[in-house]
Amino acid sequence: MAKEKRIRRSPEQIIADLQKEKRIRRSPEQIIADLQAEIARVQDRAKAKQIKKSEAGKFAVASIRAIDKGLDAAAEENNSLLRHALADARKPLASYLETQGLALPKVRMPRGRRPAGAHA
Repeated sequence: MAKEKRIRRSPEQIIADLQKEKRIRRSPEQIIADLQAEIARVQDRAKAKQIKKSEAGKFAVASIRAIDKGLDAAAEENNSLLRHALADARKPLASYLETQGLALPKVRMPRGRRPAGAHA
């Protein structure tokens, strides 16, 4: 049997290896901050759920979805004027729903210059 060669490590290498293996413990303040952040996330989800349950909230979310579908259809047809009009209609409704705690999907808004017939 062949003898295994022992590698001698310096004390600095041993200390460095031990420090890598140390577990970083969170302080009570860090734990409290993490738990408060989790509570805030749960409250935001509950608020969004409440909006989705309300009749007006359902219609608002449905209108956002319809506008998004219209944006996609206008993009396929290369109708820039309609895309800008739909994007302008979506912005205030989306900002209201986001302030109420509802997370909306990111939509591809029109980029570039506004057509001559579109006035904001």
